[in-house]
Amino acid sequence: MATHAWPYAVSRDERYGYQAVVVPEFLVDAGQGYVLEYASRGQASGPATVTVRELRGTVIEPLSLAYRVTEAPADDSGPGGADGPQNQAGRTVRVFEGLVLQMPAEQVASVGLTVADLDAVASIAAPAFRKLWAAETRIEAEPLAAIGVGSTDHGARLLELQLAQPWVIPLRERPNDRPPEPREVLRERGGVKVLAVIVCVLAALLVWYLVRLMPGS
Repeated sequence: MATHAWPYAVSRDERYGYQAVVVPEFLVDAGQGYVLEYASRGQASGPATVTVRELRGTVIEPLSLAYRVTEAPADDSGPGGADGPQNQAGRTVRVFEGLVLQMPAEQVASVGLTVADLDAVASIAAPAFRKLWAAETRIEAEPLAAIGVGSTDHGARLLELQLAQPWVIPLRERPNDRPPEPREVLRERGGVKVLAVIVCVLAALLVWYLVRLMPGS
C-alpha cells in the first residue's frame, strides 16, 4: 500500500540564494514553509541518492525530508532534463527536490521510495521553476497536496538513503510559543520577587516577637 507524502522543491542560485517553489500545503497554512529552505542542504548527488533529514519543532511531528540535489549550468536544459526548469540568467542552479513524510527519519527506509517517486516530484515542480526563472526575482511558493509514494514492485529502482543530522526550528519561531520578554521586564520581575521574600521574612519575625510577648508563652 502506498504511503502519502508531500512534494517540495527548493532552488539555490548565485543571485537569490535559497527559494522554495513548491511546499506542502499544511506548512504554508502554519507559516512554516520557510523551514524547507533552511533544512535543505548538500552538494549535487546522483539521481538515485537522497538525503533523509528529520525536522523537529514543526506544526506536525514527526516529520522528515527525503530529497536529492541536482546542479546544472543555466545554459543547458536545467535540472530535470528538457522538461525541467530553465534559467536564462547565466547562473549555476542547484535544486533540492524531494518529499516530506510524516514519520521519523529512521522509518523512511521502510516506505520503499523509488527513483520514479523523485522524478514525479521533479515533473510537478518544473512549472514553478520556470515561473521563478522567468520572474528573475523571488516568488511565492505554491502549496501542494500529498501524493502516493513507495512501491511494492521488486523491479522498481529504489533510492539510496543517507541519513543527515536533524534540523531543529528555534524555539522562538515555533507556533504558539510566547516571544522572549525584554530584559527590563525580567529585571523588574526579579526585583518584585526579592521584595516579596523580604516582606515575608519581616512578617515572620513580627509574629515571632508578638508571640514571645504574650503571657505564659
